[in-house]
Amino acid sequence: MPIQLTRGAISAIYNGDVEVKPVVEVVDVKIVSPTQGRYGAMVTDGSETKQALLASQLNELVRSNQLKKGSIVQLLEYTCADVQNRRILMVLKLQVLDLDDKIGNTEMPSKSIPLNQNGSSLNGCATTSSASIQGRNLATKPNSNKPPTFSPTIQPPYKPAPNYKGHGAIMKNDAPARIIPISSLNPYQGRWAIKARVTAKGDLRRYNNAKGDGKVFSFDLLDSDEGEIRVTCFNAQVDRFYDIIEAGKVYMVSKGTLKPAQKDYNHLSNEWEILLDKTSTVDLCTEEDVSIPNQKFNFILISKIEETPNNSIIDLIGIVTAANPSVPILRKNGMETQRRILYLKDMSGRSVELTLWGEFCNREGQDLQVAIDSGAFPVVAVKAAKVSDFSGKSVGTVSSTQLFINPDLPETRNLREWFNNGGKETAATSISSDNNMNTLAINEVRKNVSQIKDERLGMGDKPDWVTVKGMISFVKTDTFCYTACPSIIGERNCNKKVKKSSSGNWICERCEKEFKECEYRYLLQVQVQDHTGTTWVTAFQESGEEILGLPAKDLHIIKNEDMDEVRFAEIIKRCLFQQFLFKLKIKEEHHGEEHKVKVTVIKAERVDPSAESQYLLELISRVSG
Repeated sequence: MPIQLTRGAISAIYNGDVEVKPVVEVVDVKIVSPTQGRYGAMVTDGSETKQALLASQLNELVRSNQLKKGSIVQLLEYTCADVQNRRILMVLKLQVLDLDDKIGNTEMPSKSIPLNQNGSSLNGCATTSSASIQGRNLATKPNSNKPPTFSPTIQPPYKPAPNYKGHGAIMKNDAPARIIPISSLNPYQGRWAIKARVTAKGDLRRYNNAKGDGKVFSFDLLDSDEGEIRVTCFNAQVDRFYDIIEAGKVYMVSKGTLKPAQKDYNHLSNEWEILLDKTSTVDLCTEEDVSIPNQKFNFILISKIEETPNNSIIDLIGIVTAANPSVPILRKNGMETQRRILYLKDMSGRSVELTLWGEFCNREGQDLQVAIDSGAFPVVAVKAAKVSDFSGKSVGTVSSTQLFINPDLPETRNLREWFNNGGKETAATSISSDNNMNTLAINEVRKNVSQIKDERLGMGDKPDWVTVKGMISFVKTDTFCYTACPSIIGERNCNKKVKKSSSGNWICERCEKEFKECEYRYLLQVQVQDHTGTTWVTAFQESGEEILGLPAKDLHIIKNEDMDEVRFAEIIKRCLFQQFLFKLKIKEEHHGEEHKVKVTVIKAERVDPSAESQYLLELISRVSG
């Protein structure tokens, strides 16, 4: 039978009818948002042509050329929204119909509105003739006995609803909003509802800005189609929803504003996030829904962390081989917190440090410590850990992180089987630093001095770690060290610069304490050169001692207390024009509008002729094949 376009349906849809499932023709398809990959279309019902915006889940139909200019489609799910003072049809779900049957009753409107190149506005009018349909071979072949292949049920041409004028007030539609997948949410929908499980609940945070004090919290949702989205509540909505939201429970969430996701704080793979408002509802589903997973992981191997950019959010699973005690740490803002370091390994042959912060140390961290002390090696899965590249690669917890000990997952069973069948004794190379990049050699990259500038090292998003063989040609001796705070915070020295007070004591602004004695730490500025050029580098305490051969305090006494300039000059002279292997960290720093590449010596080793000869022989062997 012929396929009928549903004449009058577009007008009905624009007037609020969402029950009709019309058949329309696609007059044009063009991309409207290259950055988001969104497509727009011009559709006609045979009597009227309007612009439509296609939901992102329909992109594949366009890319695979199934949905194109001239396609006949049935609109299954859609809505209308006002965008920039214009009414736009939002198509959420459609079916492309077969073209083996011809279209009946297809008088095209005398005028149709063309889709702008960027799809953002409707400019001008153009006449569209019925040739757009007649030019396509839509008729059944004359001598063919092939039965029609069109299967969907097509409703007859649209008939307007009865006129209720004079029959009393029209009641508001109080029917519950239909449940849609999270992946179908977009800002152009009116009434919607999602049914999803809370996979993470953030802490309640307070803030202060130009508008005054406020509070905020967020939680993450996961539905049965494994779609994820973050929900955020401010102020009055915090009072409404904070106490009723519980991780692991299933809720029905309806009404709210969809806003672009803030990717600096939101790691979920969804371009939108929900902001709840006074019209929003969140209802607990009392019956468990087994179709909704408890959690969604995207695990990566530890070896892949080496290639992961700094500050990335990842999911990780591994065997805990060791755990350090929890220690107090003083943050830069003066607040004290707890820190505990775990050591994880997996089947990739690599191990990594996992740093727990705050309450993680006393909750999951304490449980893991007890398990390790009892001889067990638990599996821990980490959801939303943050990658750090300070002195190697490591991962740490953030406010949205979740830890799962021995979770019931296929990855857990695979790891346990590997560990019990030889993985426990298998050596794993650490990608983290145990002590100032002593493990850097596993990733050693040799460069010469000129390559630092020529290859624009340090100019990317993360530092470059390289090894340079060179000599020290000059040492600045006017300020070779600084006075440092001697107090110990946790397992580390404060090392903040201290100043002398009128009382003769040393004052640390960070610790807010006074000391009779201070520490002296190296802050060496030295010029390094090789056969290609020279560069300035900074060497701090440990690398400064490796270069000069004595502590900074001893050299300070020789120069400033004993006033022995001859001996001081001899010590400086001893390090000049001696070959070193400098392990360098290179990173661009920004100070206001000034940009400067800083080169820091992480380790300085005098060249061992035997080891260097072996390295050169291996290099020659690789080059020669």
